[in-house]
Amino acid sequence: KTLSRFVTPIDQMKRIGSGIGISGGALSGTLAFDMEDINAIRRKDPQEKIVLVRPDTVPDDIPLIFNCDGLITAKGGATSHAAVTAAGLGKVCIVGCKGLAVDDAGKRCAVNGKPYALGDKISIDGSLGFIYEGFHEVQIE
Repeated sequence: KTLSRFVTPIDQMKRIGSGIGISGGALSGTLAFDMEDINAIRRKDPQEKIVLVRPDTVPDDIPLIFNCDGLITAKGGATSHAAVTAAGLGKVCIVGCKGLAVDDAGKRCAVNGKPYALGDKISIDGSLGFIYEGFHEVQIE
């Protein structure tokens, strides 16, 4: 099993939020809110890592989860649909993020009041359940 971690020391990264870390290690990527976003990002850069942001997930979201690299949800627990599906697919996942408000229609969200939008860079640690601002290089071990 491969492990990933951030190259940047944790104390030099700006932690903006947290939730329940479900699976995976470290991931830095671009925020997306729906399949249209995922497809647009992949067309621009097929290698880009994508972090999907959802208020919660429903069975209809399975194609989204398949096509992203990481997932953050505002609601849900360790046995939620998002958690079980993401873990089963080996995706980096954080659920039940307190302070995460998602505006699907506007393709934006706020983490503890700080706004983020489609295309913004974000970093997540699926082991610790922490969300960090910006892009940080990831090392695979």
